[in-house]
Amino acid sequence: MRPLKLIMSAFGPYAGSTEVDFTSLGERGLYLITGDTGAGKTTIFDAITFALYGEASGEIREASMLRSNYADEKTPTFVELSFVLGGKEYHVRRNPEYNRPKARGEGFTLQKSDAELTLPDGKIITRQKDVNQQIVEILGIDRSQFTRIAMIAQGDFQKLLLAGTAERGEIFRQIFHTGIYQDIENRLREAVKGKWKEYDEMRRSISQYLDGVSISDDPEAESEWKELKKAKFEGKTIRGIELLAEVIGRQEEKLAGLKDQIHG
Repeated sequence: MRPLKLIMSAFGPYAGSTEVDFTSLGERGLYLITGDTGAGKTTIFDAITFALYGEASGEIREASMLRSNYADEKTPTFVELSFVLGGKEYHVRRNPEYNRPKARGEGFTLQKSDAELTLPDGKIITRQKDVNQQIVEILGIDRSQFTRIAMIAQGDFQKLLLAGTAERGEIFRQIFHTGIYQDIENRLREAVKGKWKEYDEMRRSISQYLDGVSISDDPEAESEWKELKKAKFEGKTIRGIELLAEVIGRQEEKLAGLKDQIHG
């Protein structure tokens, strides 16, 4: 996302209408906002974040606190932001909740918070909930992720650098839209767990059957069979089946020999 123009009216320390034209800074690179303490640097971050998500960029600044204390009572409080993403231009306007003079008579009335988003095709979306959802779909990230990667104020870059592996992975997954691969990985992992469970149940069942078998008249196999049973066929289930098949084969040969003697 590349900001084009930001307008702040009675917002934070800006009592009147203040316009920031980002197009004069070019179309490439990063924008560095500098200035003395209290010059209003963070307010620009707050205004951009508020325009997009309806919240300030910091954790301690609520939307209801964003109206300027220096503004004239009749000056409305709002933020407008134009930005480009994927070669398409978007325009969003928001105002926080604040008290304004009544249109008729004396006193004040509550100006409710509102939002309006204009899409590249000219379609206008209203209602804060719908605008919020649309902004997240357009940018692919939520407010928390946006403040960590796209617009980093006063050392907040550390939050991304110091984020845990899982959180950082989630941030990058949202940015690069790799969630589908995570879903595939999770499904494969669950499938593997299911197959291992089936295998383990089958192995236990075979081991139980093998444990009930005794070999006492086959000197070649008796000793090994006792060792396998003693180990409960752990890791040796296949060998147990093979050994049992060998014993059965020798028994069948003996039985065939006895039948030949009887009929001979």
